This record gives sequence, C-alpha cells and structure tokens, in this order.
Amino acid sequence: MSFSDFRGTPVPTHPGYGAHNIADLFESAGTLVAQGSITPDEHPVLGTGRHDLLNLRQRLADAGLNPDAYRSVCVVMVDGLGEQLLRRYGSYAPYLKKAISLGPLNSAVPSTTAASLTSFGTALAPGTHGIAGYDVRNPEKNEIMNQLSGWDKSVDPHQWQPYPTVFERFENHCEVATVTLSKYQGTGLSEAGLRGGRFIHAQGAAARVTLGHSILSARKPALVYLYWAEIDQVGHRYGADSPQWSEQLEELNLHMRRLAERLPAHTLLLLTADHGMVDIPEEHRLDYSERTNLLENVELTGGEPRMVQLYLKDASATAKRATLEAWDAAYGDIAWIIDTETAFEAGYFGDHLSDEARARIGDILIACREDYALYDMRHYKPHALKMVGQHGSLTEAETQVPLLVLPTH
Repeated sequence: MSFSDFRGTPVPTHPGYGAHNIADLFESAGTLVAQGSITPDEHPVLGTGRHDLLNLRQRLADAGLNPDAYRSVCVVMVDGLGEQLLRRYGSYAPYLKKAISLGPLNSAVPSTTAASLTSFGTALAPGTHGIAGYDVRNPEKNEIMNQLSGWDKSVDPHQWQPYPTVFERFENHCEVATVTLSKYQGTGLSEAGLRGGRFIHAQGAAARVTLGHSILSARKPALVYLYWAEIDQVGHRYGADSPQWSEQLEELNLHMRRLAERLPAHTLLLLTADHGMVDIPEEHRLDYSERTNLLENVELTGGEPRMVQLYLKDASATAKRATLEAWDAAYGDIAWIIDTETAFEAGYFGDHLSDEARARIGDILIACREDYALYDMRHYKPHALKMVGQHGSLTEAETQVPLLVLPTH
C-alpha cells in the first residue's frame, strides 16, 4: 500500500516485507540449508507456517539454478552498496556485473544500517523489532538513544529487541556463523539483532575470505553471514562518486571472485546490501536548529539527516497539524512531510506494530526526496556536516539493494 505525504505528494512504493525485503533473506537462506530435513524454531511472528519468506527456492529455479544442489549458504552483506550504485559503477566490478540477479530487494524503513541489519537478522520489520533508525527515543528515559555506535550501556539489547534471531533459531540445526570485524562483537546492535551462532573475527578482507571459505568447505551444512563495511565507510567520507569509492568496489569484486572460485559447488554464495547511498552537496547539508518556528512543539529530534524523526510535546491533532504545516512550508519542496500514523497504517514499518516500536518512532517523519540532508546541530558535532554519502530516506537510490548469486564453479 502506498500513500501521500502532508501536501499530497506520493510517497514511494511500500518496502514489501514478507516478499521482497532484506528482512526476508536470511530466514529464506536458512530454510534452503535445512532442505526440508529439519524444522527450525518457529518464526517469532508467523509461527511455524512460513519460513521461506523470500521464496528463495523459486527465485533460484526461475534463474535456471537447482535449489536442491546447495548444502550451505553464505550471505555477503555489503554495507551501502545500493542497486543503483552497482548498475552505475558496474564497470569497476565486472565479476559482480556478470552475476545472476535475484533482486532487487528493498531495505527496511528507514534505509539505515541499524534498521536493515536488525530486520535481516530477525526476519522482522522495524515496527516489530523496534530498531527503527540511527537515533530513536528511549521512552523510559525520554532521551534520544543511538542504536549504531552510541548504545546506552544501561539498556540491555536482549530486552530492547527480545525476539529470537534467525541465527538463534537455526543454530541447533546447522553450522551458523558470523564473519566480521572483532570490534562488532558484543556491541548493542550485534546483540540485539544478530546474536546467535559462532562469531568469527576477521580483521581484513583477505581474512574474511579465508575464514568464510574454511567454514563453507566443511562437511556440515552451514549458514554464514559475512559482513563487508568498507564501501559504506568510504562512501560516507568521500561520496559514491569518488575514486576512493570505486577503488573499494574493485576490491570487493576481486575478493568475491576469489571466494567464489574456492568454494565447493554445493555452496550458494549470495551478495546483498542493507541500503543504498546518495551524495549530498555541501550546500545542501542544512542546519534547522535555529528555526524556532519549526521546533516550538518539538521535544526531541532523532532519526538521521535524510529521515528526521520529530517527537512532539503536544501530539494532539491540532498541534500536530500546525507542526506539519510549518515543516511543509520550510522543506516540503525537497522532502516528504509525513504523519507517522499514516506510515504505520500503510505498513511502512510492517504489519505487526509493537507498542515498544511505536513509542520509539517519531510522531512526524521528514524524509528527504531531493539531494538534501537536514541537521539539528544542537546534537551533532561539526564534522557531521562533512559527510558526503548519506542514506535513510525512501528514494529508490537508498532503498533498493541487489541480490546476486555469485557462481562458485
């Protein structure tokens, strides 16, 4: 279901949870490993009735591949590699460009790492798991909490996100492993949405390929999550339209080819991403913190510069409308100004909305549709305005991600 924003501007297509979303991939991959021989622990929302959310078996068959030929699955999660970026700069990645596409998929809403990786790891939409943005409100403290790199140590991630993960639900049935940098072990986000299975440290790209190969070449069926952070990091600093970004895409292409060439034919090697990215010109990185008319009814601001979340002092219909009107007058030409209740009703945060998630998500969403980013510089450090590549909003450049099959023989 689609809908329109405050001024009647159509909002992009629904994220497609349960069919075409990053939330559906790892659950479906686990089901492929199971090959019908086991019954994984039940899905926390859907129960035991439906585990192949993405219909991965049918997608493989439609692509001319035999889904029964695979005993193990590795999902390479490339942070920040949007479908449009891969198409635009595919000449730097000839091996990836020749891969078989089963996508694209959609990211979670908002199109940011915390939300999408938790959806990937739990097979749930943000409206259920509650990790719906970079910064969200902690209702117990009525404070903004960073869910990516500034986790409040007083908040137990197992309680903040209490649903069992895909890792946990499959770990008793096959080898389940995460291969990533050591710094991510035990973080709030990892414990909230990616807990379960073995955590394997791999500091460099070559180490990730070597260790991934070791697990996937063993006799025991395996479900492996291999995280690739470099493209997103370089994109934030230099932008996707930069030689540094292209170099990282070339590096990814090289390492993926090496990994695929070494893996046995019974391994399905998939590549996807958590979100895309757009470059924001310096003059379009705007500070709204001194626009008092916009903030007079705003108690807290959260989200990300491409998808600002406003938490209102007075959320009554009259007061909310006045705030919507003010933001629409200021930024309605460059952003979708959205009453969050409308987004909830349209299913943009999923069909199962938990009370916890509702309390954490802002009352109003300011989702940039042009190449702008909006900052409350009362809460950001000055270097935040230097970020070139950004994401979080609802544009296809940010929400559409690839799903590729990399041939292993």
